[in-house]
Amino acid sequence: MKNRKTIFPMYLSVISLTTLLLTACSEPRNEQAISTPSPTAAPVATAAPSEPFTEEELRQAVLELKDDETDLAQKQEYYERLLAMDAFEEEDYEELARIYGGMGNWQGQRRILYKLLRLYPTVEHAEQLSAVTVYRDDTEEGMTLLAGQITEALELQDAAALKVLTTTGEWRHLLQEDMDAIETRTCYHAGEQTMQVAAGGLTVDITSLDKQGKFMFYREENGRIVLGSATLRDGAYTGDIKVSYFDREGNLTHSIQGTLENGMIVGQVTVAYQGKEYTGTFLEDGTTSEEQLKEVTEQGGVIYAYGPGKKDYLYQENAALADFRIDTAFLGLPEYEEWR
Repeated sequence: MKNRKTIFPMYLSVISLTTLLLTACSEPRNEQAISTPSPTAAPVATAAPSEPFTEEELRQAVLELKDDETDLAQKQEYYERLLAMDAFEEEDYEELARIYGGMGNWQGQRRILYKLLRLYPTVEHAEQLSAVTVYRDDTEEGMTLLAGQITEALELQDAAALKVLTTTGEWRHLLQEDMDAIETRTCYHAGEQTMQVAAGGLTVDITSLDKQGKFMFYREENGRIVLGSATLRDGAYTGDIKVSYFDREGNLTHSIQGTLENGMIVGQVTVAYQGKEYTGTFLEDGTTSEEQLKEVTEQGGVIYAYGPGKKDYLYQENAALADFRIDTAFLGLPEYEEWR
């Protein structure tokens, strides 16, 4: 509030002025009128906890965190800062990989385990890395294009095309993440299709399964290839099946076609071998109904298919008539399990 000046009229006498001044000085002060409010005490500032900075502080901060979603994210940040400080030990790589897995960051988990394996090469670390599955879908353009090429080659049973695809830069980058001499696993989802690829190890395995049970597979091991299609429902193979087998040079050695029931071929089987076609018949229990020749039986073999005019035949060595079946193991069908 501004002080209000009082201007006295010039006609006041000196005596009156003196009287006013004396009166003012003799009157008691009105404390209430002129007192000023007491200053409000300033709030005491609370210091925010400082961010951990040193290696020791970061490790202590990690120990104080839990394993819930919020704390896992914080743990991840602290461990990544330790990694950037080059302050990582073997167990730190393992813990960061565990955190990535808990956060659903499968690629991050695989990459950190690959670093761990390179720095501390052990069988256990290799198995940890190979057990990680990276999940991809049709929102990824590059992966979708590669998956389409794989699917087309599977449908055509084109072993040569599949073998070429496994050597491309796209395959190495998308499915192996440029990791050498270690198996990597990738699960790709697109609509009703689930494709699983194990690559980079001693073998290449590809499986494709849709909601209708259409199953296709490719397996390459030591240069040899098995490629086929079947129907897979509730974990069991059934219905029509065709499996083809190729040598290291990519030449078709033979193929088998038939109908599976309870995991065994029943009814007619057709085998293409060395440019010829052989046929045979199997009973409901999976045993062959073909005529057995004495010379084959004496050698411990079972005839299961004849060529045209029965001039030649195919037989299985070291087998008994009562026991021989063309089942999933004989065909080389994979034991399918969806990776989760």
